[in-house]
Parts: sequence; structure tokens; C-alpha cells
Amino acid sequence: MDNAIKYVENDEKTIEKTFDYISNDEKTDGKKYATYLNCDAFQPQKSMSTTKKMFDDTKQIVAYHGYQSFKIGEVTADIAHEIGVRLAQELYADRFEVIVTTHLDKKHIHNHILLNSTSFVDGKRFCNMKKDYRRMQEISDKLCLEYGLSVIKNPQYKSKKVNYHVLNSYMKDIKKDMDILVQQSNFVNVFWDNMKKKGYALERIGEEYAIYHPYYSEPIFLKTLGEQYRYENIEDRLTDRRILPQETEHTKSYYQCKEYYKKYKRKQLTGPAGIRVAYLISLNVLPTRKQKLSKEARQALRKLDMFVKEIELLYHNKIEDINQLDDYQQVKQNELDKLIKERKYCYYR
Repeated sequence: MDNAIKYVENDEKTIEKTFDYISNDEKTDGKKYATYLNCDAFQPQKSMSTTKKMFDDTKQIVAYHGYQSFKIGEVTADIAHEIGVRLAQELYADRFEVIVTTHLDKKHIHNHILLNSTSFVDGKRFCNMKKDYRRMQEISDKLCLEYGLSVIKNPQYKSKKVNYHVLNSYMKDIKKDMDILVQQSNFVNVFWDNMKKKGYALERIGEEYAIYHPYYSEPIFLKTLGEQYRYENIEDRLTDRRILPQETEHTKSYYQCKEYYKKYKRKQLTGPAGIRVAYLISLNVLPTRKQKLSKEARQALRKLDMFVKEIELLYHNKIEDINQLDDYQQVKQNELDKLIKERKYCYYR
């Protein structure tokens, strides 16, 4: 088990987020490749949470998330899932609740294993020692050889090679979510709040920013995702997406004579019209290129917009002190949690 899953709000919600990811319909062919051992197939996160409450287990690590990869093109989804289930049964199913899913959305078919850290037998915890990891490798190799599949012959490099495909998968998840939220957010603080709601965490390490995927314990530096995903470039993308009234007002005259301007640039506009356009360019009435606000001006406008929205929020909701603001925030958070839960039920009907 490579990743310890730590609770953020409560254990059930944290397990639910991981469950939603590993059992995603698109990845598992509509949950065809999802097996639940010792837990309710309809509400496995509820089963795991109930076990913890039964034994009064409130420790921070609520579950472990592991994966099992196969050589590209060597295994079918049915065989991969069968191996994953047999692995979980041999290692954990006598004492723990386990979910096994097989992902088919990448070139490499791979299994995800979600293990409750609390035993339903006696409440004792799974500790994930080095010997546990070695045993998982040994049993996995034994099963793969039984099915005539390849195994990595040099164990000391195994972890790195297994992690490669999973890391790429997580990086694609991050970029996809960032692209979507850039379109849905107006301000950089709103953007990162939305990323946090999806389970991501941002951290500054030295001079660079890194992001943590909900199901990957190591930091992923934003610069490794590409230039457009750097912290400062996300801010610029949000600004460029928004159409500021000041920009529209200053460039209106330019767009009204756009066709003449194009012809002039291609040296197809002659006579009085060409002279007129050249004169307007020399006076800076027409720009030679699209004008952009300076970085400082854009930052000032973002702050101003944010302050205006905050004032409007306080005024329209008659919020006069910090206690009223906290109450308002709690009400809205409860409404959001309810809507997110309703949306999930719609996905899985």
C-alpha cells in the first residue's frame, strides 16, 4: 500500500472521495470491474466508517490506497480484475474491508485497492510495514506468474517502475481539473478554493509551488505539468479569460474598422483610405498590436473586483459582524455538501 489516506473533515467523507475516484464509471466500465470484500457494495464508505465507530478508532489514517500495474497489452480487464481480487483476498480479506477496482481508461490496465485501516474482526489497525509491502509484491508476482504474465525481475527497481504510470495518470487528472476550473473561476483565490474542494492541496516548497493529488502522497511540482500550469500563469489565464469593460471600451474603434486595418497590414489598402489608416496608427488611435494591461494593473483590478464582490455579499445578506459571517458560511457549506451528494447519486443511477 503506497498511500496512507488521512481524513480532512471526517473519515466517511474522506473514504468517499477516494471511493468515487477508484470506482469512477468511465474508468471501470460502469463499475463492472469493482468488487467489494466484507463491505456493502452500495455504501462501502458507510461500512468502513461504521467499523471505525464500533471500535472507537479516531486515528488520522483512515485507509490505505494501493495499485497493481500490468505490462501494456499483456492482460485483459477480466484477468487483471481477477488477479486483483485474489491478491486482496489472500492479503487482507480475512480481517479488513477491501474494495478492488480495475481501471481501463489508460493504455495500461491497472488495479486500485482501497483498504480500511481498521479491522472489522477486532479493531486492530493495519500498519503498512515494509514486510507488508514485500509480501504484497511476492503474492502479486506469484499470481501473475500463475497466469503467465510478466513480472519485474529486479525487485529494487520495482516501486519506481510501478509508480511511473500511476504518476502520469494523476498528473493528467490534475491538468484536466485545472483546465476545467480555470473556465469556472473568476479569481485566483476562488480557483484554488475550488481545487481544494476537489481534494487537492497546494504547498510552496522553496521557490516553487507543488500540488498534492488526493490519492498520491508525494508533491507534484506545478512546473512539471507544463508552463501554463505554473502558479503565476494560472493567474494570468484567469485574467485573460475575463473580458474587462476597460479593454472593450478602448478597443471598440479598432474593431469597427477591423477589415480596413487588415487590408492595410497586407498592403492592399491604397488611396485616401490607406492614408487615413496610416494617419490613425501614427496618432496611436489604432494600435499596431493588441494592447494589454500591465501585470500590476491586472492585479489591482482583481483585488478591486474581489473587494466589490465582498462588500456586495455583506450588504445583500445584512452581515454586520464575524459571527454572522461564520453562520452564513456554514449555511452555504451545508447547501453545497447536499448538492454535491445529490449530484453523485445522479451519476450512479
